[in-house]
Amino acid sequence: MRHSMCFVETMTDFKNISTRQLIADDSEIERKKQQLQLVDKDNENWTETYLDRDSGDKWLYYWVDSYLHGGGYPILGRLPLPDTIQLIDIALFSDREDEIFAACRTLTDNEEIKKIDFRETLVNRLESIKDNLRQEKVIKLTGLESALNRRGILGKTITQLNSDSEYFESISARAAKLKRK
Repeated sequence: MRHSMCFVETMTDFKNISTRQLIADDSEIERKKQQLQLVDKDNENWTETYLDRDSGDKWLYYWVDSYLHGGGYPILGRLPLPDTIQLIDIALFSDREDEIFAACRTLTDNEEIKKIDFRETLVNRLESIKDNLRQEKVIKLTGLESALNRRGILGKTITQLNSDSEYFESISARAAKLKRK
């Protein structure tokens, strides 16, 4: 397994998820894919869709951090893929290390590619949990401590640019404060 640290925390709503939503462990992905039937391959987006004939569930095989040398990291996610709030829940409460990694990196990819902001919601939720190790892990995996402006700059006024900059600086400062606890 690529990612190794163990965190356990419970949450009533999360406990109702009886099956994995995301898999990022290479060997687990390959094991699961052996149980599935390939139903679609999208070469342009580097995705594959699989069907579990027994349950009827569909799974999407996709890559996060594809800009990295070597193409990034493969993820196998149950469809429909978790939305932002569900990804945050997984990052904060899953007891599976690879699922935490997959949730965090999917959040950052969704921000980059789909322009879906997660940072303020995530830092608010991180401030509400008491698990310092989990806080630190999620902050690191999402780059929450970076003050880098991730929003587009073209066509914006100086006021809009300053507002974006203040937003990322504020999130970064809050994340840094959590890491110092």
